[in-house]
Amino acid sequence: SSSTFAMILALALSHPSSSALSSPPSGRIGPHSARRASAQCMAAGSVGVQPEPLPLGDEAPLTPAARVKRALTFWGRVVPILGAYKVVEVAADLPAPLRLAVGLSGVRIPETETESGEVYEELHEWGSQRLESTIQELKGFYVKTGQVISTRVDLFPEQYTSRLASLQDSLDPMPAAVVREVIERELLQGEPISSLFASFDDEPLGAASIAQVHGATLLDGRRVAVKVQRPNCEPKLKGDISNLKRFAKALGKALPVDYYTVFCELERALYGELDFLQEAQSALKVHASVSHTAGGKPAEPAVAVPLPVPGLASRRVLVMDFIPGTPLNKMAAVLEERGIKPGSPESELAGRRILAQLTEAFGRMMLGAGFIHGDPHPGNIFLMEGARVALIDCGQVKQISTDFRLKLAQAVLSVDEWQQTGGSPELVQRAKESMAEFGVTFVDDAPDEAAAALALLLFGDPDAPMPGGFSNAELSPDSPIKAIASFPQELVLLGRATILIKGIAKRLGVRWSLAAKWKPAAEAALECGVDGCTMPVWSSPVQPAVTPAASAARAAGRTRFAEVASSLSAAGKLLGSWAIGRSGAAARYVVPEPIRARAKKVALRVATRVARARDTA
Repeated sequence: SSSTFAMILALALSHPSSSALSSPPSGRIGPHSARRASAQCMAAGSVGVQPEPLPLGDEAPLTPAARVKRALTFWGRVVPILGAYKVVEVAADLPAPLRLAVGLSGVRIPETETESGEVYEELHEWGSQRLESTIQELKGFYVKTGQVISTRVDLFPEQYTSRLASLQDSLDPMPAAVVREVIERELLQGEPISSLFASFDDEPLGAASIAQVHGATLLDGRRVAVKVQRPNCEPKLKGDISNLKRFAKALGKALPVDYYTVFCELERALYGELDFLQEAQSALKVHASVSHTAGGKPAEPAVAVPLPVPGLASRRVLVMDFIPGTPLNKMAAVLEERGIKPGSPESELAGRRILAQLTEAFGRMMLGAGFIHGDPHPGNIFLMEGARVALIDCGQVKQISTDFRLKLAQAVLSVDEWQQTGGSPELVQRAKESMAEFGVTFVDDAPDEAAAALALLLFGDPDAPMPGGFSNAELSPDSPIKAIASFPQELVLLGRATILIKGIAKRLGVRWSLAAKWKPAAEAALECGVDGCTMPVWSSPVQPAVTPAASAARAAGRTRFAEVASSLSAAGKLLGSWAIGRSGAAARYVVPEPIRARAKKVALRVATRVARARDTA
């Protein structure tokens, strides 16, 4: 409904990390928590961030007057958007004089159901243009608002998501001269950039609200990505969030939830995003998390994670592995250029591979290491050759507790049992107890099945029927989300990841039960228990690959059988890759093109059928 849309838009505009399952990055949202968080919030602004010399071009912190002016500009342009939706919603019930006044103000009042659809389309077009132009003008913290809206195609009209998609990585870039000078100051103590890079691309790969990324080649030939923080972004971002805190505290009683706590937690998260040294460490931890099973055993990485280059990081510059690929939010255009149509076997097979990798990666992070990438929007998911997935930008992360991780594992198994048995009163009660242990509370008149419905919404088959008359559509008045009174921050991370994965599955028309996919990981997590099976995976010693050269260097020592077996295994994989490549090259010369094209189509159909059978097993 229009009221639901306006409410969600209002929440998103107030909370840049919001979604239908959003909350502040830690703690519970509730109407009585502002006083409790006040002292913590004031401390957050003074603890953990040591003063440093401002980098090139940094502006002075915004004055109180400048903060208020920015906020008034933003809300002065956004409130009319929300008001227009509300006016159209209630116009039919307004007295004649007010209806006349509304019509004179320029807002069109629908007279029929057909006109109502047309009016809302006009509102979507007008509102999205107004919102985009406002964000582009102000930039700063408000850019992150638009980024969140652009990723929620399941919540917002197409006009908003399409128009704001440019905010993901297409903001106005910094001049190349400024970028180079920042790098020279941050990494090279004033030495020229040529002392580190053989080449540096002045054209950025992407520009966002906090930083932009450039491609470069190190003197040793390695291709890298260089992330450079905008030198004038920090005071503006901090000024915006400080002003939002001020407004939230003053209007606390008039707001539906405790936004003061929300903005305090967002402030803490913002400090983390502004520290690239912290991001470098987080990238190492995320990589370790996706490279180990839930039981702590080393495994092939579920997704690629660009790692920092040792010694080439500062608080405002980060040099890391280069990921050759395409952001997920631009993949449709790339496929169209290659002649791959939506719904084709090629498209479905690639989609299933993407789903499988993301599902495995987040299953390992949530149920294994407990260290989670906290910003999995389509702009941070890159697709490489062969539908290989890379997860970039580790600026927002979260370590969840062992206790929460084990409760999550039990909830996943309960949802899987529900789907296998069709549910029972015992499972309803178990879900109720489980959600209470998570810290989720429901409104007073919520049915007993609300907790089970919420668990199914997060982890279950999206096409399976919901208990208690609930709907699995997020925007439905009967969604279990509407029955939530308060919830912990960890649930936000789960919601963002699960909704992303299930959203991809929905677009592909694929039935995808996360509970079924994560069942083995959940069982492994519970088997390891509170003490865990290993020490933190990112602290485990890394075993270097055994090569013939390394073995020869040990001629004076004893060679272990395990080293020989590892070397033979690596050699076998390399030989297999070489053989496949050689046979493919030979086929291009020997087999006529029509036959090769037909064989490729047959192989794709077979591979798609096998993937369908495996995913539904």
